[in-house]
Amino acid sequence: MRKLLIALVLAFAAAAAGGDPGIDADTLLAHIKFLASDDLKGRANGSPELERAGDYVAQQFKAAGLAPGEGDGWFQPFDLIAGLTVGKGNALSFEYQGKKVSFVLGTSYYPLSAPGSESLPSVQLQHVPIVFAGYGIAIPELGYDDYSRLDVKDKAVLIFSHEPQEHDTTSRLNGVRPMPQTTLQAKASLARSKGARALFVVSDPSHRIDEAPYKMFNGDPDAEDVGFPVLRVRRDELQPLLDAWRLDAAARLIDMDLVPRSEVLRGATVEYTEQLSKNRRTVRNVIGVLAGSDPARAKEAIVIGAHYDHVGLGGHLSMSPERTGEIHNGADDNASGTASIIEIARAATGQRGRFPRTLVFVAFAGEERGLLGSAYYAEHPVIPMSDTIAMLNLDMVGRARGAVDISGIEVSPSMEANLKAAAQAIGEGLTIERQGPGAGRSDDFNFAVRRVPAINFFTGFHADYHRPTDDWDKIDAVGAKRVATLALELAAQIAERSTRPEFR
Repeated sequence: MRKLLIALVLAFAAAAAGGDPGIDADTLLAHIKFLASDDLKGRANGSPELERAGDYVAQQFKAAGLAPGEGDGWFQPFDLIAGLTVGKGNALSFEYQGKKVSFVLGTSYYPLSAPGSESLPSVQLQHVPIVFAGYGIAIPELGYDDYSRLDVKDKAVLIFSHEPQEHDTTSRLNGVRPMPQTTLQAKASLARSKGARALFVVSDPSHRIDEAPYKMFNGDPDAEDVGFPVLRVRRDELQPLLDAWRLDAAARLIDMDLVPRSEVLRGATVEYTEQLSKNRRTVRNVIGVLAGSDPARAKEAIVIGAHYDHVGLGGHLSMSPERTGEIHNGADDNASGTASIIEIARAATGQRGRFPRTLVFVAFAGEERGLLGSAYYAEHPVIPMSDTIAMLNLDMVGRARGAVDISGIEVSPSMEANLKAAAQAIGEGLTIERQGPGAGRSDDFNFAVRRVPAINFFTGFHADYHRPTDDWDKIDAVGAKRVATLALELAAQIAERSTRPEFR
């Protein structure tokens, strides 16, 4: 770590000595190396390492010449829920005709959704009747509804994972392509909307191996909250009851003809005690301000943002849950964007005359927990949202390889000319594409919903996304410099506009 800090100092000194107010690739990469180092343990929300990362960003904002955004301080604290505390007495069992099957938390079941509060116990179900709802899908327009003529109010719902005819290219359920109605979140929302008290998910019989990461929960206790309990249960333990209820045979028939076989499992009940409490943590947005050079226009602002949190040791946010416990460094997601806004701030300070309007730089926390930092900022802005004329968001900009996706500009067609001028200013070496995840997938969302034109910069998903392999040595530093320079030039173009961008 000491060598890394020395390298940072030397890089900053070299940039200063050159007198070039532009963005330097080596300096940008040095920031990424620090933020994505093992010492910061993946910058999980609520962790001491995220606090260290926030301190670092604040120090860099100060060194760049920005003013603190929150009075005398750089930080905008807010609370969020991150992780679970596991109490004693968690238990799950199914019973039918004298047969009782019990499960062990973190071995044969784990919560996908835990609706509990910050105190124990959070859920208690006693002798709740069980209903089988097939795959838990309802797509009436395609002639398929597992809940048709099925009353699940105040009952526990048992469903299979995946979807029927999953490998049939001729299936009327969109062939082999997944549909949004088949996601776990959609299935959970549907069951809850029908009045179910809990949802239990078991691997469907077309998959020979139950691949759910049950032991992951022990390494990093965490779950989503969709308003009621959703649990994954291990097929091997439940198999005796699946056989007694003939549910595997029902699944095979559904797979043949797409006729639902949902039914009340008469005499079957479930008991469930959930002793899980939510951990409330305080995290911080980091805010720095470069006041506009024109007093008449300085009251209007452009926000330039990037989230600096990541997923820590993985857990349920990892794309490789079997590797939970390993550090997910998040070099691209999103040390790359954070490093970029630091260097954009440094360059803009050296070119302040190009920015008659104010620039507000925000490093958001809580993005990985649901865009929470940007949501909080939008409710508590440094400059009112009514005077915020645009937002530029940099999320995963470290793998350019010659191209960057720009999304969100379609709501403000007049900015196409600004983007074209910015692209001309940076010259060759970066192709602008419009084929990424689209607007609203990151912190730009919380600005767009308030009718602020929000532009997202993104260089693409990759095999290291949300995995322990997203490391600094895979960063395209020169490409990241070009993306950051493009954002800098676009900010200058917007700052100098005679009129604020429209929002359609």
